[in-house]
Amino acid sequence: MESIGIRVLERIRGIVGVVRAELLRSEDRNEIVRRAVPQAADNRGVSEVLSRGRVVCLFKDRTFRPPPEPTLLLVDERGRVLGQEIIPGLPVAHPGTKAVRLGRNFLLFADQVSSGQLRFVLPPVRFPELEDVRDIDRLVSASPDPPQDDYLRARFGIPPGTELASILVGYDEQNP
Repeated sequence: MESIGIRVLERIRGIVGVVRAELLRSEDRNEIVRRAVPQAADNRGVSEVLSRGRVVCLFKDRTFRPPPEPTLLLVDERGRVLGQEIIPGLPVAHPGTKAVRLGRNFLLFADQVSSGQLRFVLPPVRFPELEDVRDIDRLVSASPDPPQDDYLRARFGIPPGTELASILVGYDEQNP
């Protein structure tokens, strides 16, 4: 019988725009934790991915699909979303809210009242291509911080400065 991990890797490797995909070892996961950048944005997505039993690193090129939801949020201390990344083709999370565009790719919800300090958050993101794979659950993906990406590039022989980006995909096996 084919293992769940092999099915997941084959599925990911077959996605348009995926150049490489590999299962991470426990040493890789520890190094990713060590290279987190806490003073930058709060990368909750990577924390969620690493809390799963299995983690795959993929490298994608520009032909890979856009994210299914915003990958950058501005939140207050209560977790209220005050701004979000603009993803072409996706609706804004707070329709009918007065929004101000900051640059090309970010909306600030001007009529939201904030509470306490504001923080940029990289949330966990769905990974639709695996949602129908049997025997996995708690599926989530995230973009690693730059030092984490640097480690992953070195680990898998992806030259720095290429137009490839890394994504981490985490999941649990239902019947390991």
